[in-house]
Amino acid sequence: MCACHDHHETITDEQDRWNHRGRAGVRFAILSDIHENYHNLYLCIEDMRKQEIDQVLFLGDFMNAGIARMLATAGFPVFAIYGNNDGDKLAIYRESVKRDSTMQVHPRTYAEFSRDGYRFFLTHHDDLVETAVSSGRYDAVCFGHTHRRSVEERNGCIVVNPGELSAHKYGMPTYAILDSMQKNCILVELEGGVTVRTEAVALQYHKLGFDEHFGFTKPREGSTGA
Repeated sequence: MCACHDHHETITDEQDRWNHRGRAGVRFAILSDIHENYHNLYLCIEDMRKQEIDQVLFLGDFMNAGIARMLATAGFPVFAIYGNNDGDKLAIYRESVKRDSTMQVHPRTYAEFSRDGYRFFLTHHDDLVETAVSSGRYDAVCFGHTHRRSVEERNGCIVVNPGELSAHKYGMPTYAILDSMQKNCILVELEGGVTVRTEAVALQYHKLGFDEHFGFTKPREGSTGA
């Protein structure tokens, strides 16, 4: 059996307290790889309010319970999976079950999710993407981990990596918005984001030979990293 059939979450009519603001369809925000960047998450939350988002899907790597708390109390229904850098999963889970939380955290790094008949397969890693797409079961397959943003359509399925909110690998905080009625997905760049991707760090990663893995380019000639 395909691993992507393992678990399925559905928002029922009774659970769905979040209206569509007088329009058809659902506007999904797809986030990934926050890596405890509170500033960029704040920018994203503010932008999602302006974009009238109905549902947030998070693909993992909170990094700590504070980020989970911030996301759980942002005022959106949130469905989240874990990433490979979520060490204290119990603390993150506890934030999701507090009285004022609107977030549900799935215990694994992949899950199925549907709302208003729109079917998602969510995974932190990219190793299940091809299997999920080829199954023909999903309207969208979403993955993170690589931090490299992308949107494409394969066999009628939208395949999206929203990029990174942390901006520590490629320097730009991004997320994705998918409209279930329009059946399209766009990538959003957040202005005013912060990053630890500095010249000094770039120099050190270059010396270690990690340029490609960490998304860095060779520092300018004469940089010392001091």
